[in-house]
Amino acid sequence: MSVDLKALVESDPRIGSVLRTIIETAYIERQRLEEVVNIPHGEMESLLSILSEKMVVLELASQADSSVESRVPKKVYLINPELEQAVRELI
Repeated sequence: MSVDLKALVESDPRIGSVLRTIIETAYIERQRLEEVVNIPHGEMESLLSILSEKMVVLELASQADSSVESRVPKKVYLINPELEQAVRELI
């Protein structure tokens, strides 16, 4: 897997913020991620799409906390374990 993380982060400084937040809070929910990083929904969608396509960030579906919401899986994010050390060193 060949991803130039440094070039990716330098291309948009918000990517570094997203990666830092996901590293610090693995399995963070999408809504919480948007709140912490303070990036509008549309822009966050674009950033996460880029990171997911390059397999830097993994998007997982998780069971909702309450039975009322159980039919709607929530999305959670974590750094690809194969790239985690490289991401930690970069940010």
